[in-house]
Amino acid sequence: MRVRDLMTYPILSVGVDTTVFDAIQMMVRENKGSVLVVEGGLLKQVVGIATTSGIFKQVFAKGIDPRSVMIWEMMTPAPLVTIGPNASTKKAAETMREHNIRRLPVVECGALVGIITSKDLLRCVGDSGPEENSGQKQV
Repeated sequence: MRVRDLMTYPILSVGVDTTVFDAIQMMVRENKGSVLVVEGGLLKQVVGIATTSGIFKQVFAKGIDPRSVMIWEMMTPAPLVTIGPNASTKKAAETMREHNIRRLPVVECGALVGIITSKDLLRCVGDSGPEENSGQKQV
């Protein structure tokens, strides 16, 4: 299976001039754990990623008002680890494990085309067919 078969598009993204508060509202509304920070028009260039855990650590845990912080101030800046849409899902899983990350932006010819997450990969495993351990005792 290829990354393009599991990736999500359109991607939840915000511009660099977005407040953390607005980004959080989007993430909650869309039930997402991250938002890509982009610049550009149709061919968006990823300049960073903000995750719920990053927001909690860098904003809420420090008692900072999320309305007073711009997303670019707390995002993980580019260059991000990315993957191409034609890569195998096995390669995506290996890349995530190697870099200890749960989200991989999918980039083709320098343009953002999607995102694949560890949840996407787990869903793929869960949908792979009959349970392999069907004869084993459940604990």
